[in-house]
Amino acid sequence: MNYRLLVQAGLATALAFILMIAGTGTTRAQTFNPQLNVVLEDPTPGANSSFTTDFNLPEGDVQFAGVVTFIPAEWTIAPGEQIAIGAVVGELTAQATLGLINAACNNALPVHFIMLNASIDITDTVPFLDVDDNGTEDYAENRDESSLQDGFEKYPDFLTRALADENDQPLQPIRRAAGIAIVAGVNVLLQFLVFEPGTFIDESIPHDASLGYPSVVTLQNAGDPAFDPEPGPITDFCTPLTSNNTAFAITKDNPCTDVVPVSELDPVCEVVSAPLELLEDAPATDPDEGGAAQLTNPKDSTYKFTVIGVGQRDTDSDGIENSLDTCAFEPNEGDPRVNGDGDEDLDGLDSGCDPEPNVTNSDQDSDGYLNRGDNCPLDANGEDEADIPAVGNQRDTDDDVIGDACDPDPDDADAQGDLIVTQTEFDLVVGSGTGEPGPWEDGGTVSDGGSDDGGGGSGLIIVIVVVVIAAVLVVGGGGFFLMRRGRGGGAT
Repeated sequence: MNYRLLVQAGLATALAFILMIAGTGTTRAQTFNPQLNVVLEDPTPGANSSFTTDFNLPEGDVQFAGVVTFIPAEWTIAPGEQIAIGAVVGELTAQATLGLINAACNNALPVHFIMLNASIDITDTVPFLDVDDNGTEDYAENRDESSLQDGFEKYPDFLTRALADENDQPLQPIRRAAGIAIVAGVNVLLQFLVFEPGTFIDESIPHDASLGYPSVVTLQNAGDPAFDPEPGPITDFCTPLTSNNTAFAITKDNPCTDVVPVSELDPVCEVVSAPLELLEDAPATDPDEGGAAQLTNPKDSTYKFTVIGVGQRDTDSDGIENSLDTCAFEPNEGDPRVNGDGDEDLDGLDSGCDPEPNVTNSDQDSDGYLNRGDNCPLDANGEDEADIPAVGNQRDTDDDVIGDACDPDPDDADAQGDLIVTQTEFDLVVGSGTGEPGPWEDGGTVSDGGSDDGGGGSGLIIVIVVVVIAAVLVVGGGGFFLMRRGRGGGAT
């Protein structure tokens, strides 16, 4: 039996890297103006065709807190268990804008992920965190000394808590693609999970089976209600962002799984389980995971996609969302993306709330979290306060990106900014787009990249421009933040 959907990440893939806003002034409204181009390599009905998604988010736009894409059920994809674990199923590159070690959010950093087919056995899990305290997160270890890190061969345990149904039972995906990259010295785990139509994701998200397959993007262990934060070198994520993702219709061989002496493998295989780049016409290795069809176009017709996206709250309405705003309750005097703007002493704390604006103190409350990586920079809530019920270690009960230690309404997210969830619908044409919709039932034909005759073989591009999103999406009891201040296993 085959499951039918478009692509494991589809439109949502690039959205996994939507990064944070910087704003100036006290009246600037939040804006969200993503430009999304989706190219179906060959829109011929029945073709095995890859998808490429270009996502660009301009400087000054707000960050996505979460995104769920509903994919028409008529596309056909092989279920995850029919594809070898470790097979290369996609590739993503992005240019991210980061703030490092309490500095302004103006560091442009390229990021590259090779996406591999990963286990969907929710009963065979691996911790995300460094439980054995050996300096490497458990999911990034290779305890069985196979060719793949444990996060590919086992199911990261936080997913069973962050993605759960109304009864707190873990959701069962039908596909999972995962990639590991090293960003500023930190292991970063990106995943795309696809679920059956009608699956409950969150009370704010419709789960009508007619919408298709919900595709969820996770970055690090965002949304894990059991997570114990740790300080890290990346203290902010900002716009602008550019990203390009390709989901392959036919799997590619992973040369890192070749049964040859370790000395003959690409050295990067040991740390990310995949090569830095995929070489065309490279000889097959043993085992050869390439050649398996993942995606098959449906019949000639027009198919509707639904994307639900949310941004982050802005408590003081100064145009800077809470995750980037070190003065969440006072309008900022400057732009946190510009070094020194509104922060004369360069300690990462805007003068709008800095009790000592001319004295440099990079950790104003002395709790171990640098000001720009602290969800309560003026109230101690670090590891030493972890056992204090009303404080905790960066605890954020209502997931509004303001810690309980300084949140006047820690149980009510709506008290700290408006919640806006947007739903966008758009059409994708296969063939002439005029036929009766339905899955292709005669097997797929490998795409040759499409024809140039202007007919059904030409590439189809969809451009979406969405304006004004400001919200937080709560999933499975935890905030579904792609990046969260003071959360994410040391990545924020």
